[in-house]
Amino acid sequence: MKWFNHLSRPLQIILLIIPFVGWIVELVVRWDCFLKKSSFGHLLIALFFTIFGVAWLPCLIDCLSCAFEKHLLFAK
Repeated sequence: MKWFNHLSRPLQIILLIIPFVGWIVELVVRWDCFLKKSSFGHLLIALFFTIFGVAWLPCLIDCLSCAFEKHLLFAK
């Protein structure tokens, strides 16, 4: 999670907008966030993105969140 937040915002958006690469980045960031914070909410979000993150819409939502809030949705 920390490595992703230290990237420049345009690079974060590019990584998230590429379909398969975005899903891999989502998986790494979400599971890293769960392992560090160990809360039930982070587990649900990580499982959601593991199953449904292949679709383009969750990556698009996180791309917008990253553009406006400088971090992924529910991964602060």
